[in-house]
Amino acid sequence: MARKKRKGTKLSVFTGREESLNRVIFLILRSKKLLASYDMYKEIRGMKGFKHIDSRTVYRRMEELENQSWISQKGTRPAQPGWDSTLYELTLGGKAALKLDEKSIDDFLRKATDEQLQKLIDALG
Repeated sequence: MARKKRKGTKLSVFTGREESLNRVIFLILRSKKLLASYDMYKEIRGMKGFKHIDSRTVYRRMEELENQSWISQKGTRPAQPGWDSTLYELTLGGKAALKLDEKSIDDFLRKATDEQLQKLIDALG
């Protein structure tokens, strides 16, 4: 998959070796709401440029994103007889990371109203 220059703010979750896989996981969870790890693996394998991804890689990446609080568990559903699959969803932090990845903080600072800037200061302070 070709690297794309992002317009947004540079975030640690979207840097390094895991950048493209993290971004794909976030985008899929944003559009599909709740998915099990296996469902995520199937979605990723269906995308151009990700046909080589191993299921264990997706499972480890999702576990790491959960440990970092970018995604969270949101219930279970039956998968195989006697087994349940954990369903994952994007947290508010994950949704905010996607927004910041799409839009530059510099653009926000230039275009924001005084009220929006005050809310930002209050949130950061």
